[in-house]
Amino acid sequence: MKNILAILVFICTSLIFKAQINGVGIGTYTPTHTLEVSGNTKLTGNLFFENPGIYTGSSAGSYFLVKDKSDNVIKRYVPATSAFSAINSTVYSITNISTSGVTDFDTGISVEKYYVVIGGFIVRGQNNDSNINITRPNNLGDYIPQYSARSFIPTGTATNKTWRIKFTPNSGRVFDRTAEIRLSISAYRRDMLTTINTQIDYNMNAVTTGVASIPAPALP
Repeated sequence: MKNILAILVFICTSLIFKAQINGVGIGTYTPTHTLEVSGNTKLTGNLFFENPGIYTGSSAGSYFLVKDKSDNVIKRYVPATSAFSAINSTVYSITNISTSGVTDFDTGISVEKYYVVIGGFIVRGQNNDSNINITRPNNLGDYIPQYSARSFIPTGTATNKTWRIKFTPNSGRVFDRTAEIRLSISAYRRDMLTTINTQIDYNMNAVTTGVASIPAPALP
């Protein structure tokens, strides 16, 4: 009798192992991956990925998952319904600018939460006038289109700093009339950035082509 029970246990164990040979299923008897969970997952501790890998397929059916701190539940993150998306893009249209340009424009965007870059700009005269130039001091006939456009963090130790914008003609030049600028701004959530790379220096040696070093860490 004992031998018969042992054989039955062996057969049942073999069947269970064979059914799970393709993986472990929770909420499903037919897992298609090493671990497949059918249903919602609640996490009460930390979740670590030793090697998350690189996804090269279509993003149409993929989602970004986050842990909700209010209930520790893994949830789908939908930027379209969130006030705090990973990348925010907008255009600042600044009008009636002094001929000296803009030296300190407060965007109101938090330095602690975001990293701000200027993606591009358009310079026009007042009322969208395209006939605007930059002049050398004391020589209105010498037109040299040269600007300094950058986002920066104000100096000092004050808390709650916000990103500022500077847009001025270079080397003492001025606009020859009241100006308007349109700045394309992107604000990246700092807690969703993986790396902010350091400056990459490259000497062109007066040639027209070059190959820069890859930002660290190396891109896939």
